[in-house]
Amino acid sequence: DVPEIGRELVHLVWHLLDRHAERARGCGVHAGNAPRWRVAADESIHALTRPAGLSPAHFPRGRRRPDEAMIECRFAGLDDGLPVSGYDDPRGLDVCGSGADGVPRSHELNDDHDLPGVTRRDADAVRRAVAHAVVDDPQTGERPPGGGPAPMAVRNWARGLVESRVPWEQVLATAVRRVAATVSGSGDYSYRRPARRSASTPGVVLPGRHRPVPEIAVVIDTSGSMDRRLLRRAVTELDAIIPAAGLGAHGLTAISVDTQAVASRIRRVSDFDLLGGGGTDMSLGLAVTADLRPRPELTIVITDGYTPWPNAPIPGMTVIVTLVGHGHRDDLPPTPAWMVRVDCTEDDH
Repeated sequence: DVPEIGRELVHLVWHLLDRHAERARGCGVHAGNAPRWRVAADESIHALTRPAGLSPAHFPRGRRRPDEAMIECRFAGLDDGLPVSGYDDPRGLDVCGSGADGVPRSHELNDDHDLPGVTRRDADAVRRAVAHAVVDDPQTGERPPGGGPAPMAVRNWARGLVESRVPWEQVLATAVRRVAATVSGSGDYSYRRPARRSASTPGVVLPGRHRPVPEIAVVIDTSGSMDRRLLRRAVTELDAIIPAAGLGAHGLTAISVDTQAVASRIRRVSDFDLLGGGGTDMSLGLAVTADLRPRPELTIVITDGYTPWPNAPIPGMTVIVTLVGHGHRDDLPPTPAWMVRVDCTEDDH
């Protein structure tokens, strides 16, 4: 019926509003653990929509976490083996699609279809329009025409979007640390280093916990169109972020890309010679990265974005693309949806 359709539309639009697909890619979500991410995402939407009675009938009932818990925390606290039948459509359909977890579906239209998808700029415009319809006018204290009453959690979300001014340096640091924490958290037990509690169990050797250090690659656009001042600024920021995140203890791989891609092993990003000056083909640089052994779990790309990109994500590797440029962020070129994007412009806000 109409109310049910309305609740379902609210559910699906909130996946877009709260950037669930983008955040899923930042957490390394793949087809294997995507159901767990969808559970976390739907629980988060339920916390936002429940006070207004807008949660779909098939939403979770019973598994309660604090309403203010972030999706990433919910995701980390769930078990991969949990049944998800209560979270997807009761008819066995995956109703959320790739907008919830960033994992493409075989039935979804590709970019070549005559029905265009929602671009990054369109999605940002939708978020701003919804946020401004929710937040009261700061001068009159009145809600804009067409804006209905909203629960406090939704109003807090809207105010955060309308009023927040987050420097790109903080966004980049958060993205790098999030991926590093995901990889480090996937450690296992190893007998190479006995557990510290082995002394309490004479005659029994207990394995110690092994926390892997993520392998990192930095791909730098050295073409003639790059702004050298912003490039140096991004490189300097990475030099501070990588050691602070506990990464790079055994070095990292840096790849310079214009019309060719050259890789070298370095200790710090600033040790890299930024050679080049021709055109740009970033798909070539990422292809070289994918061929590295071991393959990096995290690749950070610094570019102005005027380049071809690979058509599909690289298995087992999260890509953070840092776009450098002048002016407003909306003027920067598009990037593939499967990448985690950070805009580095002179407009720090």
